[in-house]
Parts: sequence; structure tokens; C-alpha cells
Amino acid sequence: MKLVSRDGQSLELRILGYEFPHLETAEYDSNWLVVAGEGRHPRGSWRFTHPCLLTYEAARLASWMDAAADKSPCSDTCDFTEPNLKFRVLLSQERPVLRVYFNLEARPSWASSRSAGWEDLCVEFPMEEIDLVSAAQQLRAELAPYPQRGLR
Repeated sequence: MKLVSRDGQSLELRILGYEFPHLETAEYDSNWLVVAGEGRHPRGSWRFTHPCLLTYEAARLASWMDAAADKSPCSDTCDFTEPNLKFRVLLSQERPVLRVYFNLEARPSWASSRSAGWEDLCVEFPMEEIDLVSAAQQLRAELAPYPQRGLR
């Protein structure tokens, strides 16, 4: 999944696989995904790799992006168990934007932080410059080889 704004800010997320490929029946641990990310911010670019999404969280993010594209998300924020990434749509702005915040292992070395919850580092995408529906489709395609496991 890739988002790029005209001013050069970008975010790319790729699913590399299950964190624990050998665990197939544990409802929780069987579903951690290792995600590779690449960000470009006005202050610099960086990469990260971390098990920061569960299979069902990635699916929820894709659904949330579809709803945000229609300007009808149930919540303005989509966040996750591991607080590395947070997506927020700001529709009340003059120009509606999507912001993606980075914490802990998803932060670049030039903006390190030891705690989560900071909203001091984000990439911002004006909604008219991005195609969230395509981004959601890309995310679902990346997720397809990694179904939710541990269901009885």
C-alpha cells in the first residue's frame, strides 16, 4: 500500500509475513504480521520493519480507508494494539487531510521517542491528492496470503 502527496510526503506499507509462521492455532499470536514501512517527511526519509499489525487490524484499516474515502468513517481515527501507527482523517479542515502518525519502532532515528502517544511526527496527505480506495485494495491484496488464523 502506498500513499504519496504532491509535496513529496509518502508512506509505503508492505506485509512481509506472519511474525510466528509456525503458530497456526493461537487466536492472538498466530495473527501478528511483520510490516515493512517506508516514510518520507519534510525532515527526512526512513524505513522500519516491525510486527505492528494483527491480520484483523490490517483488514479493519482497509475498511476504515474505504469509509474515509466516502467521508463516512465510524471514527476519525484508526489505531492498533501495537501503538506504532495511527491513521486519522481530519474532515473539518479547510482541506480535508489524512494524517499518519508514527510511534516507537515505526519512528525514524532522527525523531526517536521512548513512549507512545506522541502526535509530533506524521505524514500528511490532502484527501484530494490520494486514492484511499486503491490503497485499501492494495492492502487487501497484500493481506490475502495471510488470513486470520486460530479460528475454531
